[in-house]
Amino acid sequence: MKIKAAYSLLLLTFISTFIFAQSQPPKEFEEAFTKLKLSVKYELKSFSKPPYLQSDFNSDGIKDIAILIMQKATKKQGILLMHGNSDQYFIFGAGTKFGTRSDNFKWLKGWSLYNKKAAYETIFNKDGDILGGKKISLLRPALYVHDLEDGKPTAGGLIYWTGKKYIWIHQGE
Repeated sequence: MKIKAAYSLLLLTFISTFIFAQSQPPKEFEEAFTKLKLSVKYELKSFSKPPYLQSDFNSDGIKDIAILIMQKATKKQGILLMHGNSDQYFIFGAGTKFGTRSDNFKWLKGWSLYNKKAAYETIFNKDGDILGGKKISLLRPALYVHDLEDGKPTAGGLIYWTGKKYIWIHQGE
């Protein structure tokens, strides 16, 4: 019985350590966050799960990181995306206007990596009525950010690197 209890405790410790490690950003990110003095204006804020995502968003062969943040002065939520092995970073929301979703991503209830080769952008007229959609070919991963209704993704969009800049590709209504 003691062996079973010891094994259970060891397994629980391992699982807890693994889950904690997965929720912590990589050491390199934390070093860059401090070096670039981003911690003066922003704080890491896990208002959705997972707290960060990694992929090669700009296709340079190096993993980049996207992490949830909040602007300290205004409490506005957003995303910080840092290109790996560089000082290049981008703020979406958190006091910085991006796409059609203003400067606060408080509506963001879910996010994930989008690895499909195409997306369908919702097109609106100047009054906000839906005109239709258009197919966009994607060459690299994107961030899929969205709201939730009844536990299912609703309107949101993709944050996508064109090779020169990040753009918003609206998804849903």
